[in-house]
Amino acid sequence: MELSGFVFPSINKNQFFLYLISVMKKLIDFLTSKINFILFIYVVLQLILIFSLNLNYGNDAQYYYKLAQDCIRLDEFYPAQVHYYEDYIVAPLYINILIILLKIYNSTISISILNLLIILLQIYLLYKISLHLFSKSVARLTVLLFLFYFNTMALILQNYSELFFLLLISASIYFYLHKNSVSMVLSGIFLGASIAVRPLGWALLATFVLLHIYKIIKTKKPELTYSYIYLGTFVFIFLFGTFINSHFGKFEYSSTTGPINLLLGANDDATGAFNSTVLEYSKAGYLEHPDTMTYLQKGKFYQEKAISWITEHPFKWILLAPMKLFYAYSWDDVSLSNLLGFGDTNFLHVIRILLTEGDFNKALPHSSTFEKFSYFFIVLVSHLFYYFLLFLIVLETYKLFKQKLLTDDISLILLFSFFASLMIMVTVGTPRYKYPMFILLLPFAAYCLHVKFKLND
Repeated sequence: MELSGFVFPSINKNQFFLYLISVMKKLIDFLTSKINFILFIYVVLQLILIFSLNLNYGNDAQYYYKLAQDCIRLDEFYPAQVHYYEDYIVAPLYINILIILLKIYNSTISISILNLLIILLQIYLLYKISLHLFSKSVARLTVLLFLFYFNTMALILQNYSELFFLLLISASIYFYLHKNSVSMVLSGIFLGASIAVRPLGWALLATFVLLHIYKIIKTKKPELTYSYIYLGTFVFIFLFGTFINSHFGKFEYSSTTGPINLLLGANDDATGAFNSTVLEYSKAGYLEHPDTMTYLQKGKFYQEKAISWITEHPFKWILLAPMKLFYAYSWDDVSLSNLLGFGDTNFLHVIRILLTEGDFNKALPHSSTFEKFSYFFIVLVSHLFYYFLLFLIVLETYKLFKQKLLTDDISLILLFSFFASLMIMVTVGTPRYKYPMFILLLPFAAYCLHVKFKLND
């Protein structure tokens, strides 16, 4: 091509594509080779954020903190007698860990330091699980993807149960992969602990049961090794439930949030996303005298209202299921807005205002132009990275199915993610709920990149 005396060489699209792949391969190889240094920088940056930011918890994070402070003030463990008239019991194991931690040093900094330690353990487990499923190269790349996932960095500065829950689930999977009686018991213990944090842990138990049945059919043997998982789970639940019963008077071992979550996803105002309108005055979930009702009575009330609505509108409830999945996976502002100083700002809500009204000031009020631009740019880049990883996960899962390369251990991760997603479809969809599944699926994204760019093992 000639223009004003200058001659430009013709560009071969195939050559350009190959060159781009070569550059990406070199970049990935370089970054994975420096993974220890990147991890060091990551930890230093987190410590700077922990000790420099003035943290303000909101929503669930603030509620967990309040529950722990209640128990410290009363010199009790959670749930204390004063919590008998709360709406529900929530994450009892996690709250009790907070109580012990805050008794040592009563500051939000303690929680962030704990979260950082949890993340370091999570990186180790994620590396080991990826190494077992695929290869060393994939394991290192998985850690790299995890470190560049901004929401984890933001979650460290929050007080949600997701990080601790994910660690327990990962530990259960890690010990399961060792396939001996002692490790199976440990797998069950960590599984029981995860259930004591979030009911989503039942999805992993369902996965173990299904794999056990498959093994029995395949080998025509009882495969009694799996019974050690059930034993470990039962022992933890029994001991923890007994511990709570000793000071609370009720055998509780997990969150009792199921009924209210079911109602949030089964009412006239339900959209699939989190929407608490149903709890307002004149709505189905409104309680006229909540202070006089125990958490058990409230749970029964919410459950009856939800089941009644589902019975009357079965098809509408079924149609809401994919919308719940959509709201959980289609956007990813789990905690990044809070890190950027915008509290519990909903990025999807921000986008909706910009598209419908074009009003930046209404979308992000009480902020400067620079703050608005920074927020939008960082969260948008974070979402693009999330969508890229999600695409790789879906693509690699499809390829593994198509090429019949699914092993029992790979199926374990996929089945857990499937059952956990089903639980979301039954209740309500919110981005934070899918965090544990997304992180456990990162090795699939890493393996897809490994194959595409022919990375060195």
